[in-house]
Amino acid sequence: MIGTFAVAAREIAERKLLFLGAFVVGLLPLGFPLAPVLRENSPEARSVAVLFLTAAIAVGFPLAFGSTILASDIVQKRLSFYFSRPLSAAAIWAGKLLGALVISIGCTFLVAAPVFLVEGESAFSSQTGGFGSRGLLALVLPGVLLLVLLAHVVASMARLRSAWIVLDFILAVVLVVAIAVSLRSLFSAGFWNLEEMRQSPDRLAGWLIATLVGVLLAASCVQVTDGRTDTRRSHGALSATLWGLTSVSAAILGGLAWWASSARATDLARIERGVLMAPRGPWVAVGGPLRAGRGAGQFLFDTEGGRSVRVRSGNAVFSANGARAAWTQERIGFGFSEKRRKTDIYVADLASAKAVETGLTCSTWSRLALSASGRRLALLDDGIATVYDVSDPSNARQLVAVTVAPRLVPVGVQVHGRELDLDRALSFVDEDLLRLFPRTYWGWRPGQPDTSACEIVEISLLSKKSLVTGRFEREALPHLRLSADGRYFVGAKGQRLTLHDGRTGTELRSLESDLKGARALFISGGRIAVAGVAEGKGVLKIFLEGEYGRAAPARTIDLGPAGAVALGGEIAPDHVAVSLNPFLRNSSTSSPQSAWKLAFVDVAAGTVSPVAVSPVLDGLVPADRFTWWFSPLLPPAEAGSPASRLFLDASGALVRFDPTTMKQEVLLGGRR
Repeated sequence: MIGTFAVAAREIAERKLLFLGAFVVGLLPLGFPLAPVLRENSPEARSVAVLFLTAAIAVGFPLAFGSTILASDIVQKRLSFYFSRPLSAAAIWAGKLLGALVISIGCTFLVAAPVFLVEGESAFSSQTGGFGSRGLLALVLPGVLLLVLLAHVVASMARLRSAWIVLDFILAVVLVVAIAVSLRSLFSAGFWNLEEMRQSPDRLAGWLIATLVGVLLAASCVQVTDGRTDTRRSHGALSATLWGLTSVSAAILGGLAWWASSARATDLARIERGVLMAPRGPWVAVGGPLRAGRGAGQFLFDTEGGRSVRVRSGNAVFSANGARAAWTQERIGFGFSEKRRKTDIYVADLASAKAVETGLTCSTWSRLALSASGRRLALLDDGIATVYDVSDPSNARQLVAVTVAPRLVPVGVQVHGRELDLDRALSFVDEDLLRLFPRTYWGWRPGQPDTSACEIVEISLLSKKSLVTGRFEREALPHLRLSADGRYFVGAKGQRLTLHDGRTGTELRSLESDLKGARALFISGGRIAVAGVAEGKGVLKIFLEGEYGRAAPARTIDLGPAGAVALGGEIAPDHVAVSLNPFLRNSSTSSPQSAWKLAFVDVAAGTVSPVAVSPVLDGLVPADRFTWWFSPLLPPAEAGSPASRLFLDASGALVRFDPTTMKQEVLLGGRR
């Protein structure tokens, strides 16, 4: 340790005049008030000047000393002076490095010292153009060390004139690309949340910088301790250590990326935000955190065959026949913070469980829809509705493109910190007719400055023209849920549910106005089931298709005492699944997931059969209970379909419940 300080003191003593020069340069901004041009804005001018002077020294000095303080001594054989003394190689290396750090950091602070002593911390505040003195301190300490080490390594490779430099260049390119690809894979796999990293990249940057500094420290130390004064041997020791440790780091990162990317739906620890079910067939879209700390994942999952397709996004859509799915996947490049981000569109053939990249791109906030057959794909992006023929997904053909109103709320209007917009939902009425519906975000409130009408638009693929078929006034626009074919939709506004014609938006009838937490579902036979809570009791109402346009009373079934009701599918012909919770929705009273009780309602007989044969079944709720707000579609529930028998248990696991044997099978998540 004494030897280290002795070497550092010698380096500092040889360059002591630099400290005086830095302090004198720092005095210059204090004279700004004497200049007529800068007199009025002298505080801001001083802050900016000190910022530039500090940055220049904080960058320039480490680069200068890092490239000379060791490399020059090795090249010019001056390092032998230290080895002729009773000093260890490690002490020589540490003393040289410590001297460079003290000079660089000391001069950096001396430049800022005069202004800081006169004006205090306010001279570095954001109001005067600075970063804040604490922020500056946090940047200088690790930044100077990194610059010194980088400059030393690059200078050593360039000045020692060894054949190693060719291998250095090749390995640098290969390893940088390998690390970048691994990081990209980790973001794509959801191991790290991309949005969180964009907002706060310091955590990842901290890990990368810490690893890089550790590798550079080890390489420069071995260079001196093993290479000593021989230039060729010194370069060899530096390169072998540097690229060896970097290769190990890249291999670890690559293995982590492979491990995260290889996750399947069966690796989900629990299901979050519910389940999106295909209108037909066994496929569902699920997502949530993965086991063993593998991040998070979104998947298409075959509930019967156990197959899965990773979609890496939560906006998957299914075709009405359940044969295909489509989704957008954000393109993650080396510059993942660009303002206008692009996403790629994928289509999966669910029969083969294979995803195909279509070659189509769109923005992050685009909307997709598949026709009933899955052969046509509609895309709404930046005010343009485009329909493609994706019979061969790898060779998508554009059929029509129509411009529609992209925004119904001015850009910049915000609620709860989010920019407001009125979204649009897409639905194919048939293979040649697409319909666009206005749809509100959860945070939207009426009464914003723009009072334009919200339009229902039809786009004909035959005539390649659009037609406005219905309108809503902004203040009257409900939250829409569409039938699978777009012929009807249910509007929710407060506690009022209404049924509307899908083409004109005309209200056909009021479904409910008094039930709390009311939800609707199209069931077999063209019927609509509406469930909610009234006066502390669960209520299920059934509306017949022939009564859509009339005010005929619904068939009402009393479900018993309940504070909340979750409406499920038609688990068997004329039997609808519901889950009842004794606690009020959104109440301050604790409402554990296990409080939910499953029951089956015989729609024809009007009877309720609670499933209370075992406490193990407590906590079962319909798997798609959360999709009311997250998905614009309200597909029909096929009686006895695989999807109608899917539930979430108290641990967040996806389970299949057999109403005949009263047994459940855990498919995803939970303890399996």
